Amino acid sequence: MQDNGLKKVAAALIELAGTGDVYKVVEADEVLEKLPAGESMDKQALGETIRDLKGLGYLEVKYFTPDEYCLLVSPRAEELIAPPAAQTPTAPAAAPDAVLPAALPRTSARRERGAKRVGAGIFLAAFAGGMLGGAIVAMIAILLQKFAL
Repeated sequence: MQDNGLKKVAAALIELAGTGDVYKVVEADEVLEKLPAGESMDKQALGETIRDLKGLGYLEVKYFTPDEYCLLVSPRAEELIAPPAAQTPTAPAAAPDAVLPAALPRTSARRERGAKRVGAGIFLAAFAGGMLGGAIVAMIAILLQKFAL
């Protein structure tokens, strides 16, 4: 999702839910209606955008379904939609467009790699436990056959 889309969705969420300390339930259709006329977005893209805003710390989401979201909009989200301040020649501000799109795919790629590592670790632990249990049962069976018969 582009930074511009994040800003538009954040603006719509601020308008609907406001910022504060109370979670609000917002329907997806209401958010889609608040978007500008030129912005074409479906519920799935809206859900991804809300996940991105949550990952960046602009929202806290208690739960969400495809049709509604229970969320708390952080006051920090107002900084996202505020027009950029005038840049000074000595200290130019970093362009958020250059940083944001590169940061999002890396985060999801790290999650996928981490999930693969955890899955492989669980598999190896289960496999080793099965082998150890089988070896113990085999040793007991051999001892019983040797000394009991």
